[in-house]
Amino acid sequence: MSSAFNPPLPPAHPVPALGEILCPRPRAASRALLEGEPGLSLSYNARGALFEIGQTLQAGAGTRTDVLLPAFHCPSGVTPLLEAGLRPVFYRVRPDLSVDWDDLLAKAGPGTRAVLVIHFFGFTSDLTPLQAMRAQGIAVIEDWSHAFLRLDEAGCPALPSMQGDFQVFSFWKLAACGVGGGLRRRAGPAAEPAWTRPQPPWRERVVRFKRELEEVLEHSPHRRSHRAFQALEAWRTGTRRGAAEAAMAPPPAQPPLRGEDRYPFDPLLARAGMPGGVRRRLLGTDLTQLVQQRRTNYAWLAQGLAATDLLHPLRPQLDTATCPWVFPLRVAQRDRFDRGWRAQGVALHTFGIWLHSALQQADTATRADAEQLAAELLCLSVHQGLTRADMERAVEVVGRHAAPGHPS
Repeated sequence: MSSAFNPPLPPAHPVPALGEILCPRPRAASRALLEGEPGLSLSYNARGALFEIGQTLQAGAGTRTDVLLPAFHCPSGVTPLLEAGLRPVFYRVRPDLSVDWDDLLAKAGPGTRAVLVIHFFGFTSDLTPLQAMRAQGIAVIEDWSHAFLRLDEAGCPALPSMQGDFQVFSFWKLAACGVGGGLRRRAGPAAEPAWTRPQPPWRERVVRFKRELEEVLEHSPHRRSHRAFQALEAWRTGTRRGAAEAAMAPPPAQPPLRGEDRYPFDPLLARAGMPGGVRRRLLGTDLTQLVQQRRTNYAWLAQGLAATDLLHPLRPQLDTATCPWVFPLRVAQRDRFDRGWRAQGVALHTFGIWLHSALQQADTATRADAEQLAAELLCLSVHQGLTRADMERAVEVVGRHAAPGHPS
C-alpha cells in the first residue's frame, strides 16, 4: 500500500516551473518593456537601487541630508538610504495607508534632500502635493517595489508613469524570478548615468539557485526528484549523527533583533547587477497573463471578503490599471490567527510587521499609526500561481473569522 501524499501548502509568492528555472526563454514583449526603457537599470535587489539613489543624492547634498520617509515601511526601504549617508525623518501614514500630506509637508525644511513615497501593494498615490517640493530641488523617490507593472489605456502591461525623479522596482514580488530589482531615472539631459554593476559573487548565485530549485521541486509533480534532492542535501550538510548532536547544543544568548536586523544590508550585493539567469527568467515571464491572473484572484477575494467589525479590506476595489501584489486587509490581533490560517492553506504575507529602529525618533502620533498597521495588516496572496480553489479556501478560512459569534 502506498503512503498517503500530502500536497505542500500553496506558496505565498510565485514559484516557477522546473523548465522556467532551468531553460528560460525570453519573450519579445517582455524584452521590449524592460530592455527598451533607456532610464531603467537592473540591480540585484531593490535595496541596491535605493543605495544608488542615496549615493547620488548624498554626493550633492551639502548640508541637506534629510530624507522624508513613510513611518509604515519595510526596513529594506530605510537602511540603504541611511547607509548612503542620509538622515531619516518619518512622516505619518494613516491606518488606511493614505499619506498625511499636511504632516509630510510640515516636516520638510531647509535640510530636506529627498522624499520617498511607497505605492503600497501596487496602488498608485497621486504625488501632486510634492511637485512644489521638486521645483525647490527636493528629489522625489517613488517606491514601486510592490509592483512594477500597470495597465495602459490599451490594457497592455506597462511601467508606471513617472511622477517623481526616481522609481525603484523589485521584480521578484510579481514575477517568479527569485530576486532582482531595478532603478528608473527621469529621462532628460540632466539624468545621471547608472552604475556599471558587476555580477554578484558566484557563491551567492549558487546558494540562491539551490534554494530556488528545492522550492520548485517541492511545488512540482516531481516528488521523487524532490525526495532525492532532500536526501542529497541532508548528506551534504552533514545532518547525520554528529551534526545532529552538535545542533542540540543550546545557542548563545542573542539580543532582540531590530527590524533592520531581519532585513540585512549587504553593500556588495547592493552594488551588484541582476544575475543572468534571473534576467532571463524575468524576460521570459508572460506579463499579460501575470497581470490578468492577479487581477482575477484579487476580484475573487474582494467579492468574498466584505468589510466587518473584524475584517477591514483596505482596497476593496481595483481600478482599471492596477496590478496588485496582494489583497491587504486589517485584522485586529492578527498574530493570533495568521499562522493558523497559513496551516489551513491560506497563502499570505505580513508586510510591515518589523519597522526600522530609527522610527523610535518619530513623534508619538506618527509612530502610533505605523505600529497599529504593523500589528493589524495582513496581506493575502493573489499571485498567478494560485487557483480559484486557493482563493475559495482563503475566503472560507478568513471569512469564518468574521462570522457572527466568532470569538474575538
